[in-house]
Amino acid sequence: MNFAGFLLNGLIRFLGSRKLSIGLLIAGGTYFIYLTVLWFLNIKPPAFYMVWFPVLALTIPFLANVIINLFTRRYTYTGNILFHAAFAVIAIGIGISLLYRFEGKIILTEGGVFWGEKTDYLAMNKKDAFTRLAPKVSFRLDKIVPEYWGQRLYFTKLDGEISYPAETLASKGTIKLNGGLTINGARVRHTGFGFAPEILLEDMQSGTIRRHTTVMRIFPPGSQDYLELGSYKIYMQVFSDPVTERGKLQNRSMNLIDPIFLVNITWMGQPIYKGLFKKGQGIMLGNTNIKISFSGVKYWLQAEIVKDPGEMIVIIGLVAMAAGLLLRLFPMKL
Repeated sequence: MNFAGFLLNGLIRFLGSRKLSIGLLIAGGTYFIYLTVLWFLNIKPPAFYMVWFPVLALTIPFLANVIINLFTRRYTYTGNILFHAAFAVIAIGIGISLLYRFEGKIILTEGGVFWGEKTDYLAMNKKDAFTRLAPKVSFRLDKIVPEYWGQRLYFTKLDGEISYPAETLASKGTIKLNGGLTINGARVRHTGFGFAPEILLEDMQSGTIRRHTTVMRIFPPGSQDYLELGSYKIYMQVFSDPVTERGKLQNRSMNLIDPIFLVNITWMGQPIYKGLFKKGQGIMLGNTNIKISFSGVKYWLQAEIVKDPGEMIVIIGLVAMAAGLLLRLFPMKL
């Protein structure tokens, strides 16, 4: 054996030795006690790396020790080694997730397009690293298909049918109720749903018309929300499938069939109008030349876009942990 081979064998024996295992466990326990004392005393380390560097300095040789023992020792307790190695794998996956996981929330109405730009997100967890970590995801929300369990507020189906990428619309996909669609390594799943009234503002003097599609929290039917137009506040309820029973307006179902709006308009806090609106009806907004009317209601969907490169590593660690437990409970004779 040459000198290089002798050194390599000696290094492997050292990294796989029981003495190193015990030493690393003692050092790790001591460092954990040190961090616990700092936490109780409310003392922060002077720099971020002074916390993580010792952890890495202990974790890397410990992982090497476990892997070497796993592949070089053949005895009944191989499952123990695999089980403990899984902890290191899971820790690595969690660390990668903490550093590189991206989460963002968006809201789209039917027919709306998400381009994947920073301004298209309502909120995100990595604003400063958006360019580096945000996934390349864009799509058009073609249609939202809700289905309910009878007249109850329980969804049996809530699909968002999309076309992606937004530049070509070449592929079709569906964001389902309990599952996400994966695009370029990012999972897209919906987290909210509701109604978005379409409002028309017509300047009777100039003839100009402005259209607003406003996302509002007026779902389930009967809930109330408001929007602001200058000094005006427009409070609104939607009866999505209205029916009159015993002289009282009620909802026959949750579906948007022939919606009616119950509107309460105030100016500077003073009520100026209250009444029912059907699609296409309108009124003058106070003493202005502006006529306000409602042209219909669309569905909106809130979605979460997540890209987590550490997720699969954690899953592999969990599988390895389960395999280690099985080997320990049902050891194989070698």
